[in-house]
Amino acid sequence: MKLICSQEELARSLQIATRVLPAKTSIPVLNGLVLETRNDQLYCFGSDLENGLEIKVPGVTIITPGRVVLGGRTFYDVIRHLPPGRIEMEIAEDRRTFGIKTAHTFFTLNILPAEEYPAVPDGLRTVYLYTEEQTEEPGKAPLFTLSASVFEEAVRQSIYATAPNDSRPFLSSVLWELKPEALRLVATDINRLVIKDLKVDANREESFLVPVKALKEMATIFGNDPERELTFFLINRQLYAAGSGIIYYTRLINAQFPRYEQVIPESFDGEARFDRMTIVSALTRSLLIDKAVKLSFAPDLLTIFASDPELGQFVEEVSCAYAGEPFAIGFNAQYITAFLRAIGSEKEIVFQLSNGMKASVLRVKDNNDYTYVLMPLRLNY
Repeated sequence: MKLICSQEELARSLQIATRVLPAKTSIPVLNGLVLETRNDQLYCFGSDLENGLEIKVPGVTIITPGRVVLGGRTFYDVIRHLPPGRIEMEIAEDRRTFGIKTAHTFFTLNILPAEEYPAVPDGLRTVYLYTEEQTEEPGKAPLFTLSASVFEEAVRQSIYATAPNDSRPFLSSVLWELKPEALRLVATDINRLVIKDLKVDANREESFLVPVKALKEMATIFGNDPERELTFFLINRQLYAAGSGIIYYTRLINAQFPRYEQVIPESFDGEARFDRMTIVSALTRSLLIDKAVKLSFAPDLLTIFASDPELGQFVEEVSCAYAGEPFAIGFNAQYITAFLRAIGSEKEIVFQLSNGMKASVLRVKDNNDYTYVLMPLRLNY
C-alpha cells in the first residue's frame, strides 16, 4: 500500500473518524483505524462495535492499493502535527510498520493485526454501493433523505429531554416513528416528553429506538454542513446515515417505548401566551434561588415565585395573555428554560395549563410540529 495525500484533508478526516473509537475496550485492535483503498479512493473506518463510521478521504493519489490498521489516536496526532502540504505514506516491506513522510519529517508507526479486526457489518457495503456507485440492492432501499440542518435541529430539540445515563433503555434513547411522508421523534426522562414531527420522503412504516449517544455524534458530524443531504437506511437492526462521503451507523436499542400518547392531555384549564425571551430571563433569575418555581396565572399577569430557606426568595411579575380561571402551579424552571432555549429565535410561546398534578404542554405559536409535555411539581408554598 502506497499513497500520496494532503495533510489538511487527512487530518480533517481523521478528526471525524476518531470520534467513534472506544474510550476503553478489552479488544485492543478496536483502538485502531482501518485504512483501505477501493476504486482509486482511500477510506478510513473505525468502530466500537456499537457504532461505526467510514469516511472517504479526498485528494488522495493511490500508487499501490492495500489495507492497513493503525493505532487511531496516535495516527491522528501524528498527522495533525505535521505541517500543511503533501504527505507520502506506505507499508514497509516487512509489513510491520507504516511510513509517513513529508519534506523534512519521517514517522514509522507499528501496524496492528488486520486479521484480528472485527468484520464490518454487511449494511456498510449496501450503503456504500448506494451512495458511491448509485447501485441499490434488492429489498434494501433507503428509509428517507433529510437535510443535515433539519436533522441537527430535530436531534437538538429532542435529546435534552432524555436521561442518557439511565439504565432503562427507553430513557437513554429516542423513539423514531416512521410513516409515509412523516417522521416523529419522541424522547422522555419521565418528568417531560418531547414530540418532534418532520416531513420526510418515506413510503413505509417503522418504529425503533436510537441511542442518544449516537444521535449526538451524528448531529455533530453531519450538522456542521447545513447544505449536506443525508440518506438514512435501516439494515439488520442498525441505523445508517450517509452524506458527503461519510457513513455513520449505530446499533438500535432493543426495548419497548412507553405508550406516550396517553400522557398528552386532551383538554386544559387555562392557556397563557408570552414572549420567549421575557420568560427565559425571568426564570434564569429565579434559578439563582431555586429550580422549583410557583407560577401564578391571572388575566394579563404571570407571577413567578421561588424560595429557599437558606438563600431567600424571588418574585417577578411578567405580562402575558392568559385565558382561564386564576390558579397557581409548580414546575422545575430548568425544564421550562430548556425548551425555550431549544426552540431558538421563536418569539411567542403558548403554555397550555392543567390544574392539579396533570401534565401541561408548551408549544410555539402556530406550530404543532413540536410539542413539549411537562409534569408539574408538588410545592409546599
